[in-house]
Order: sequence, then C-alpha cells, then structure tokens
Amino acid sequence: MAGKKGKVDNQSFLNGLTATSRGAAQNVSRALEKAGSGTLWDDDGRKKIEYIDISKMEGAPAEWNRYPLLKDNQPDKYLELKLSIYEKGVETPLVLWKQPGGVYMILAGHNRRDICAEIITDCREEEGFDEEKYRMIPCIVYQEDELDETKAREIIDDTNLYRDFSKLPEKIKQQIVVNRLAIYKRRHYAKGERIDQLMKDFGLKKSAIYDAIALNENVIEPLQKLFFDGVLKKKSVMRFAFFPKDTQQWMYDEYAEQISDAKVNVLKKNMTRDEIAQVFRSEGKEVKRVTVEIPAGREEEFRVMLKKWLAEERQA
Repeated sequence: MAGKKGKVDNQSFLNGLTATSRGAAQNVSRALEKAGSGTLWDDDGRKKIEYIDISKMEGAPAEWNRYPLLKDNQPDKYLELKLSIYEKGVETPLVLWKQPGGVYMILAGHNRRDICAEIITDCREEEGFDEEKYRMIPCIVYQEDELDETKAREIIDDTNLYRDFSKLPEKIKQQIVVNRLAIYKRRHYAKGERIDQLMKDFGLKKSAIYDAIALNENVIEPLQKLFFDGVLKKKSVMRFAFFPKDTQQWMYDEYAEQISDAKVNVLKKNMTRDEIAQVFRSEGKEVKRVTVEIPAGREEEFRVMLKKWLAEERQA
C-alpha cells in the first residue's frame, strides 16, 4: 500500500466509490438471476452469503475467463478497488462454484481475491491488523451439481460486463462479441434483439458488431491474428473476406512475411491467384492503390496489358 505499511494515505481517492460498488453488486445480482440463481440474499430460501477462505479458491480456466485482470490491463481501476477493499473490506460477494476436494472455482471476483491476498501479505505484520477481514470473504456458492460448464461460463461473462470494453485487447473484444451473441441465442433472443442487447451492453455501434461477426466467420484465424497483433488494421484484414478460405490460407502460407496494410488494400474481389501473387511479390517497392478510368468494354484488354507490364517490372 502507499505510505506506511498497512496505511492508506489516498483517502480522497475513495470518494465516490460507494456508488461504484453498489453498481457492481447490482450487476452480479442481475447476472445470477439470468443464470437461474435468484438474488444475493436469503429472504425466501434463496442463496445465502457464505464466508470462504481465499486459500481454498482457484481461478476459472483461462479459456473461460478471457477478461484481463485489472492489475494488468487497468491499473488505475485496480488501485481504486484495492483502496476500497482495504478501507471497507469486500462489499460485493464473489461467485464460486464448489469443486471436488473442497476447492472453489472463482466465477466472479478474481481481482477481489487477489487484492485480499496482497493486503494480507502487505499488512499482516502491522499491529492490530485484522487478517480475518480479508481472508474470510463473502461469497455466493454453487454446489458442484448446481451448475454445468455452460452456465458457469455465462456467469463469468455476465459479471464482467461492467468492465471498460473499449480498453480490452482486440482479440478479447472479438471473442466476447461472438460469445455474447451465442448466449443471447440460447436465451431465445431474436436476431435483432441480440444486436440491440450487445449495443446496450458494450456501447458498440451496429457496424462494429457486424464487422466482428464477419471477421469471425469469413476470415481464417492466422489472418485474424495479424489484426489482433497489430500487423494489420481492421479495414485491411476485412478485405480478406473477399476471397474463399482456401485462397486466404494460400495467401498466408505463401506470403505471410509480405502481408502489409499497403499490399492488402490493393486486393480486389475476383482477383485470380496470379494477380494476388503479383501484389505480394512486389517486395521492396511501395504499393499504392489507384483508380483508372478506361473505355467501357476494354476491361479485359487493360488487365492483360497491366499483367504484362507488372511481369516486366519484376524482371527488370
């Protein structure tokens, strides 16, 4: 923690966090209701709050929980949460799924668990430090037979909706959009309702959602990865959707090292493999897309002339 071990001197930083915590709790409650669990409090025989030792908790599988930890992705938000938990303890219950051997899988609350462990490590030697406050924390617990993998993964996704979607890596955003559409379909949303719900959940434009769908369905994974890794811009990678997937794979296999925004933006629908090869073989030369007007009916003649000229350029 900042300042003397166990002391928080950023008290002003905590102002306004109460409303944020309330909102997060409401998100968890709504997510559990969608999963068929009822509310957080046991007024009518519903789920109780249980206090579970953080040492008995384990993270959900990485492929289930694609959301980066706040510490790695949004350190300012992580510090806010850490200061709040230090001051008040964990106010929003974690969501756990009991596993064989008495271990609990975390479906919601990885950051809260990690922060509690950090506070214990930082402050356990401090006189008067209440370790129990951070070791035994409030949780909603599902028994082993109460969930299956599908519902568990839905809880993970639903309880992460409050994150700042715009700051997530492109690959994560792509996976979340596709996964959410599948979830909404299972919940019997009409196609238009699925799109509208995504726009509401993440503040996305409709065009961005359709781009994500097209990228997932019409572009092979190795080419998608070039976009996710920052090699290509979105506008460029979407041009590969002009071509069948076997042609996309051929382009990647033959010309992966030559693929760039400049060259991809020259590609046009209905190009033959020979024409595509000419674009990618122009190594060492700047490629620029130009529009040329030619007399109607002479398009094929122009293509032949251009192909011949490019072949001569390669030999020069």
